[in-house]
Amino acid sequence: MQGSDSTTAYRRKSVAERRRELIDAGIACLGEGGMSGFTIDRIRRRAGVSRGLINHHFRSKDDLLLQIYAQMTEHLLVETEQGTPREFLRAVIDFNFDERTFNTSNLRAWLAVWGEIASNRALFDLHRRRYAGYQSRIAAALRAVATERGLDVEARQLARQLIALIDGLWLEYCLHAEEFTLPMARQDCYDLLRARGIEL
Repeated sequence: MQGSDSTTAYRRKSVAERRRELIDAGIACLGEGGMSGFTIDRIRRRAGVSRGLINHHFRSKDDLLLQIYAQMTEHLLVETEQGTPREFLRAVIDFNFDERTFNTSNLRAWLAVWGEIASNRALFDLHRRRYAGYQSRIAAALRAVATERGLDVEARQLARQLIALIDGLWLEYCLHAEEFTLPMARQDCYDLLRARGIEL
């Protein structure tokens, strides 16, 4: 009888897995040091790979930043995908102020990317597309819930206000974390909608 090999067989990581690891490392570097911490050397050390491997998977550091923003926004969309319009709106609010999402590292990463949008045309264009899609989904859900209640609301305007409130609360946390609680932030969002007749 031949003895069995107890060692784990080596498995080469797929392109998708390796790219995801590098994107995650880039997000972590942004969360630790903002754009000043977003260097190829720090990213490769964080991921435990060579500089050449990063160059193999991404055309440039800007290309990696684009993929990072795409991943961050895609994660938001996936995590809030729910069945009914009312469930979707609850998920948007609750996910944004869940302690697994709402933390200092993620806040720094978002602030770093937001700060680059104004001066990076490719990032600006991606942001415009993603923001437009996100706003449209929220507006459609608001319109559906309002219709159920026989209400007439300016859904796109209210969607814009909700997104602005969420973003503003993230910034408020950055400036006054000691006066900020996640239940308070969630309640502010629910109160905004309730004032317009949208009960979730």
